[in-house]
Amino acid sequence: MIVMCRTGQRLLRHTVIVVGLATAVGLAACRSAGTPVLSSAELHAGVSVLSRPLTGDLAALYRLTVPSSGGLRLSILTHGRAGRLTVSEPFGSAISLAAWGVKTQLFDLRHGCRLEATQRQALFFEGRMPLEELARLLGGRLPSGPGDRIVVQPDGQVVILGHAWSCRVRLARNPWRVTYVEGPAGTAEARWHIRLGQHTSSLPGFLRAEWGHRKWAELKLVRLQWNTVRALPPVPELPPCRSRE
Repeated sequence: MIVMCRTGQRLLRHTVIVVGLATAVGLAACRSAGTPVLSSAELHAGVSVLSRPLTGDLAALYRLTVPSSGGLRLSILTHGRAGRLTVSEPFGSAISLAAWGVKTQLFDLRHGCRLEATQRQALFFEGRMPLEELARLLGGRLPSGPGDRIVVQPDGQVVILGHAWSCRVRLARNPWRVTYVEGPAGTAEARWHIRLGQHTSSLPGFLRAEWGHRKWAELKLVRLQWNTVRALPPVPELPPCRSRE
């Protein structure tokens, strides 16, 4: 009887160990299944899909939340390679305007002046990403414009190398979409990053950007349409802003 009991105890311990190992392996497999590692061929396929031109000219409205305010609105309007990005107060008064195309211009509408290149830190996300590339990201594509180079690296990273800027992007499939962007590329730690979610196909419905020291901004999509304008509104003629330093 004693021998049988000891044998039974050994079998019980052995069974527990085996079950525990099987459970651990099963959990690891589930975690791996939740965040699949994409092969080089898959990444090239995703890049091919997400580097296509936008569906059309973009017109979108977002709720904009920043640390100092939760009631702002951000609108973006594109026509070809040019566009307008406007930040407004809750009741519709525009406070800043960014225009790009032939050149990038930024206007402080609250003070009625035009910001110079060295004053553009007031721009949404502080100019970490060129506006044309930002528009593509909001439209459900890779943030890559003409002349930018897209590289699928051996370690599985997708890197975008542009003029005076760069980033790494993370893709997800079924459907293909961008879920994460960080930069600049080639650095050990990201100086800024963007998380995207609530996608409809490849189109993100939510975006959170973080940079600097506790600086962040969130966009929540309210409405989006394609091909709504034949031409962009003209930019205002305003004097240069005075330095506030």
